[in-house]
Amino acid sequence: MLLLAVPGAPAAQDVLAALEKAGRELKTMQADFQQTKVITLLDEQEAAAGRVLLQVPGRLRWDYTRPQPSVLLIKDGRFSRYFPGSKQLFRGMAKGEADLLVGFGPGAAQLDEKYEVTLIGDEAVGELRTHVLDLRPRAGREGLFASIRLWVDARRYVPVQTRLTEPTGDHTTIRFEHVRLNERLARDAFELKVPADTVEAP
Repeated sequence: MLLLAVPGAPAAQDVLAALEKAGRELKTMQADFQQTKVITLLDEQEAAAGRVLLQVPGRLRWDYTRPQPSVLLIKDGRFSRYFPGSKQLFRGMAKGEADLLVGFGPGAAQLDEKYEVTLIGDEAVGELRTHVLDLRPRAGREGLFASIRLWVDARRYVPVQTRLTEPTGDHTTIRFEHVRLNERLARDAFELKVPADTVEAP
C-alpha cells in the first residue's frame, strides 16, 4: 500500500474537523466487513467477516458469518455475545468494544483530546481515496489499544478501514465495504433473539 503526500492535502486538524462534522450528522451506519487479526508471537492470522450495524447513540451490532456464525450486540453500555452453533450466550459490561468503531458518530468528537493524532498521508482503499490518521493515546488516557490507525474516506469523512494495535503488538484490521449511512434500520435490529434452550455463561 502506497502512502502519498499530496500537494494541497489537508492538515490533521482539517481531517479531524471534517470527521467530527460527519460524526455529528451520523444517525445510522450499516456495512459489510472483513476482519483480520494478526497474532505476532505465533505468526498467525485469524480472518472473520460479516455485517455491522450502528445506531447513534450507543447501539452496535456485529453479525459474524465466518469463521463461525455469532452475534455481538452492544446496547445500553452492555454487551451480549451469542454463538448459535453451541447455543451459548455471554453477557457483561461493554469496555473496549466501542473502540471497534472509533471515528464514527460521537466517537469522532474531540479525538485530539484523547489521542495524539498524526496525518500520515493519503492511500487508496479499494476505489476510495482516504486520509490516513495514526492515533496514540495520550498519557493517562490509555485503553485496550496502544495505537489506532484510521483510513478516512476523503469524500464522506467516515472511516472505511481501522487497525487496532494492542500493547502486545497483535493487531486487528477491519475493512468496511458497501457502507450505507443514515438509512432506516429495522425496528428490532438491536434485539437479540435466542432459543429457549440457550445456555448463559456464568
